[in-house]
Amino acid sequence: MRVVCGAIFAFVLSTLAAFAVSPEAQGLMDRAAADCRSFENGEFNAGEAVTEIELGSQFGTVSAEIVDESKYACSSAASLYCGSGGCMLNLIVDGTVMAWQATGWRLIDWGPDRILLIGRDGGWCGGSGAEVCYEALVWSDDKILTVGPAPENR
Repeated sequence: MRVVCGAIFAFVLSTLAAFAVSPEAQGLMDRAAADCRSFENGEFNAGEAVTEIELGSQFGTVSAEIVDESKYACSSAASLYCGSGGCMLNLIVDGTVMAWQATGWRLIDWGPDRILLIGRDGGWCGGSGAEVCYEALVWSDDKILTVGPAPENR
């Protein structure tokens, strides 16, 4: 009985979470699912790709969503969403999607600032692809600030 109740509870939570994502996040997942289906009729699983976060500094805060494509899986293609340089990391703020190729990400609290730290392939930082580098993003005065390359809008 516990297993059945647990399964029902997990299904309800996953269903509720699916409705909580923005239209932009859903669009990213829908395109990824279509790509998967188009390759040998694969089955797509978004995993826990969508995370709600808050970024901020003394100059303002913003709620945002991250769609981490490293969490995606396709039954017919092991590397459909990621390559040797990482996977796409999408940041959605007020309906705008910005994207980075990333090897991972983490939120860092530094005094009043909440920073998005993105792992990058060394080629983005003037090194070789195998080297490690990081890019830091902060929300300030209604925009993302970083010393890295300008975010790619999708």
